[in-house]
Amino acid sequence: MTQIDEARAAMADIRATEQRLSQRMQWPFWRHLLPGMAFGALMFGQTLDHAASILIAFGVTIAGVLIMNRDRERDGLFVSGFAGNRARWVSIVLLVMAVGGILYVRYGIAAPQAQQPVFWVLLAVTVAGGTAFSYLWQHVYQRELRGKEP
Repeated sequence: MTQIDEARAAMADIRATEQRLSQRMQWPFWRHLLPGMAFGALMFGQTLDHAASILIAFGVTIAGVLIMNRDRERDGLFVSGFAGNRARWVSIVLLVMAVGGILYVRYGIAAPQAQQPVFWVLLAVTVAGGTAFSYLWQHVYQRELRGKEP
């Protein structure tokens, strides 16, 4: 067997592994809901005093670590939103939108923010959008692993 044949065989193995991985990359609804809930919690934290806001941010961070560990135990791996080249744009758009929403709650909505209807609409859109973007990310990532265009 030549080096070229070995390289082709190795690439075929990689493609087969990516195909199998794309089949495993399916999470339940509650797992897709978590990014939206995390951004929603951070957004809600902006309506509270600084100490409570920091506690919520700390809680979201701890929850993220626990979820990452659970994924590793259950699936044998943790796939971040920045995995994959084609799927990365979904995470970046979600992150920019969520941070923009969080900053808007802090600096663009008159206090007390939780008494403003626009806050509750923005919170609902953030949770629903975070969930939808998680599903979109999964779809784009699976297509990437299968070698298809997004």
